[in-house]
Amino acid sequence: MGDAPLAIVLAAGLSTRMKSKTPKVLHPVAGRPLVAHILQTVRAVGARPLVVLSQESAPARELFDEGTRVAIQDVARGTGDAVRVALAAANGDRGVAFIVYGDTPLLRPETLTRMRALVRQRDAPLVLLAGEVGTDNAYGRVVRDERGDVARIVETRLATSEEKQLKESNLGAYAADLDWLRTAVDRLRPNDTGEIFLTDLVAEARREGKRVAVHLTDDPEEGIGVNNRADLATAEAVIRKRIRDQHMLAGVTFRDPDSCQVDSDVRIAADVVIERGTILEGKTSIGAGSRVGPYAVLRDTTVGERCRVENSTLEGATLEDEVSIGPYSHLRPGAYLERGVQMGNFGEVKNARLKAGTKMHHFSYVGDAEVGQRVNIGAGTITLNYDGVKKNRTVIGDDAFIGSDTLLRAPVTVGAGATTGAGAVVTKDVPEGMVAVGMPARAIKKADRRQKKAT
Repeated sequence: MGDAPLAIVLAAGLSTRMKSKTPKVLHPVAGRPLVAHILQTVRAVGARPLVVLSQESAPARELFDEGTRVAIQDVARGTGDAVRVALAAANGDRGVAFIVYGDTPLLRPETLTRMRALVRQRDAPLVLLAGEVGTDNAYGRVVRDERGDVARIVETRLATSEEKQLKESNLGAYAADLDWLRTAVDRLRPNDTGEIFLTDLVAEARREGKRVAVHLTDDPEEGIGVNNRADLATAEAVIRKRIRDQHMLAGVTFRDPDSCQVDSDVRIAADVVIERGTILEGKTSIGAGSRVGPYAVLRDTTVGERCRVENSTLEGATLEDEVSIGPYSHLRPGAYLERGVQMGNFGEVKNARLKAGTKMHHFSYVGDAEVGQRVNIGAGTITLNYDGVKKNRTVIGDDAFIGSDTLLRAPVTVGAGATTGAGAVVTKDVPEGMVAVGMPARAIKKADRRQKKAT
């Protein structure tokens, strides 16, 4: 299988402390399921993931691509047995294997790289990750020997008072020589609870006279595992801070970073300003020179360059360059605003395209429509797109002027250069260049919309 390491991802836990019908590894953190974070980490170091699932967490396999192998642990017999199940599915792999947990989203790629190097540097078939996380925790304590290697791991419940004060705790990530791991796992035996513990590999290596090396991380948060909703919130806070820091180092300004939430898959160009209280979710991307917020929510939305989005909600929308939105507007899925469109307060657009230069300044709804270039949409305009059975389209031509409180009962077309009077109820097509007024509206004359000269 080449030099690429194997990554065994243990995701078969029952997750009873989450008190949820959703498998623990599928709970989202910063826009991705828990297990997706660790998969990204192992792939970043070139490792080939093999995920161990239980019957409970089996739905997670729908997230995986063809490059992710899956093994099922039918009965929960402990972490050591889960590794045995994984090794049976990785019969042809050689080299180094990482063993990580699916509920540890904060593990960094550079940490795995250092652990892999220690396998060779220390001539150790097993390397574990340790961190100084204080003494008030349930992590196993790391006891070192005179050479600085691991002598043993002591479970907290079995530790003496002196051992409980040891600063280094086992964080639950490992790098191991695969050939040694196969033979060592086969020798592990159940404890008095009937489970096979992965931590018993340390004693197995020492019994053979082999070294167990330790990598002490400078970021103890890497070891945070998610066992309950409080842990989930803690992990989310750490990941979101990392995301914001990465964007700021790449040239993005956050006016109040702690008040903003940015998902893992969001892309932000340099020289973007994110104002306080802004939430960026899903596959959102923002072009250079744009300003978003305060208190804007963008979900799966593409924003071009030099745009302004203020205190509005955008879902599944696309903005070309130099578009202005808000405050208090709502773009729903399928909204597409071309270059220079202006949309003011309390406007809503759904499944509609507004072409370049169009203005829709306030209190209007445009749904299932195509609006031409340089159209003025007056306050209170509504496209009546739903007839009780199906959605119908409205088409407005270039340079049309839609008067305030116009109702457009779809399907209907307003021709290029046409005008509707204030309060018009348009039930029939308006020809190009005509003025339509009344309830129902009727075309009465040619429109004369030449600019009057200032006096």
